[in-house]
Amino acid sequence: MFTYIKLKNFLSFKDVTIDFQNSDKEVKKFIAIYGENGSGKSNIVNSIDLLRRSIESFGRMEHFEEIQKLMDKKEFSHEVIEMFLNSFNISHHINRCRMVDCEENTTVEYGFRIGNNKGYYVLSFGERFSYEKLYYFTGKQRGILFEIKNTKDKNELFFSNKLFLSNEVEKDIRNEINKYWGKHTFLGILENEIEKKNESYIKENYLSHIFEVLEMFNDISAYCKMTPHYKSRHYSDKPNNVLGDLSKGKIKAVKEAQLDCSERILKDFFTQAYADIKDVFYKKSHESDEIEYKLFFKKMIGGKIRTIDIERESAGTQHILDVIRSLLGAFCGVTVVYDEIDNGIHDLLLKNIILSMMDEITGQLIITTHNTFLLESIDIKSAFVITVDYLGNKEVKCLNKYPRIQGTNNPRNMYLKGLFGGVPIVDIVDYDEIIDELQETNHFIGGE
Repeated sequence: MFTYIKLKNFLSFKDVTIDFQNSDKEVKKFIAIYGENGSGKSNIVNSIDLLRRSIESFGRMEHFEEIQKLMDKKEFSHEVIEMFLNSFNISHHINRCRMVDCEENTTVEYGFRIGNNKGYYVLSFGERFSYEKLYYFTGKQRGILFEIKNTKDKNELFFSNKLFLSNEVEKDIRNEINKYWGKHTFLGILENEIEKKNESYIKENYLSHIFEVLEMFNDISAYCKMTPHYKSRHYSDKPNNVLGDLSKGKIKAVKEAQLDCSERILKDFFTQAYADIKDVFYKKSHESDEIEYKLFFKKMIGGKIRTIDIERESAGTQHILDVIRSLLGAFCGVTVVYDEIDNGIHDLLLKNIILSMMDEITGQLIITTHNTFLLESIDIKSAFVITVDYLGNKEVKCLNKYPRIQGTNNPRNMYLKGLFGGVPIVDIVDYDEIIDELQETNHFIGGE
């Protein structure tokens, strides 16, 4: 679970801290972040997306090279290849996270808690990573597990004397860092170690607590909207008895129980949430050792129950499938982060979805939203608002920090009145000059 996130020179955030703690011992399990359009809600989700990507990047180098070969062979369009290359290229992502026209480094710091142990992880970068530090439990007390920084084109390394259980392994890792660190992170290099080496090798050669941190970061489910046409998704492996893609796909025949479990969950959800949906099921096609599946709904339409496949359903219903797949992780101890969760979903439906799951969250759920109806029902300790001053400086503040909320005051009404900031300055837009410009342009083109 995240205890806080600090962002410096990150996109539109000059220096912002989001504190997710109610007290030193209690971390918020649900966080809803509000703010006007363009205020930076997605920046917070992007910072978590960057964390996931920085861990995955080193192991993806082989795929990066394979895609470059495809580009050379011209087997796919340049646009498709470029999209894939950018998705694998960590340099592309750290560059897009930098504040525009800023020469200072960008720094992100993630506070976290695993069980009863708290720690923090820091990354700093310009064109490449220049600083990385992990502070966490060392076995008997908390301390720095590692710290790496680049000064004058030289890497300075500090490792806890408990991090490596073998001098030979430490020597090998130092060589890996000298080769790859800067383009990749140390956590990314360690993640690749886990993938390449067997479990007994890892246990015999490393302090186990560092892998607790990696496991927590890898368990994060994150959905963020990069651009209007490109979204980034990271699904946790938890729950492992539910399909990764709930709409359609292929799975091994031995995983049919996973398909059946997903069907039951979707049936329970949709038949309760939608008045016109009477049943939900998968059509299966068995091929050798695989099962091809596709989701269908039985809906009451025009006095008759009709069968509709997922591709003919509304964009909102299709979006809810993504939401459900992500939210399930919050029931299994996973940190789930979802940007613009209300996109295409009715305000009251989303409110009911969130409120119904609140008591069952064992992990952490962080959302960005414009759904103000939630403010009437959730604890104000869970609601955050991004405010912007006249110099463009931003602050992310929890509603419980505002003394005006007390007694029977309605937080939603107060928010909409602008008492907390984070809402657009609403005024009548004067279209006269725009219309004059259109008419003048049309007259000019017509005369021409």
